[in-house]
Amino acid sequence: MPNVEVAPRSRKDISKLAFEIRKILGLQNVLYIDVLKLVENILPQIWDDYCFDVCPREEMGDNHGLSINHTIQIREDVYDGAEVGEGRDRLTIIHELGHLLMHSNAPKALARGKVITYKDPEWQATAFAGEFLMPQHLVINMNDYEIACECGVSLPAAKYQLSKIKKIERS
Repeated sequence: MPNVEVAPRSRKDISKLAFEIRKILGLQNVLYIDVLKLVENILPQIWDDYCFDVCPREEMGDNHGLSINHTIQIREDVYDGAEVGEGRDRLTIIHELGHLLMHSNAPKALARGKVITYKDPEWQATAFAGEFLMPQHLVINMNDYEIACECGVSLPAAKYQLSKIKKIERS
């Protein structure tokens, strides 16, 4: 697949977007978000042409999730993992939501060589997922283990998000 780049976004901008979406949904002070309830029940009520599909592994192949137009497609094993609270799978679903919110109608360009991080749609969607599921204002005084448990994410994701929060604090 060729390298694609989108309009630049800083982590700070992505964090603001994640907070605004949480605020619109009335989730600004909620630590653990029921991601399946969000994508299956809440978003269809407020987004007219939004669709959420669970697809067989045979159809999705190596893709855990895809965002096409206003549709999120999630591989069935990822859905099953999210259903039982698997952190990585919950993050995957919100990663795809990040793509929909930031990239559905956004112009994209083929990049020559490596894409600069802040123009990389995959980095942006991953940053959105981290900021949405582990917002700084709620996890600032927690350690990585507490973040993983309270926010329902993997320990590596919690460690990564905490490192980004500490980096922001130092700057």
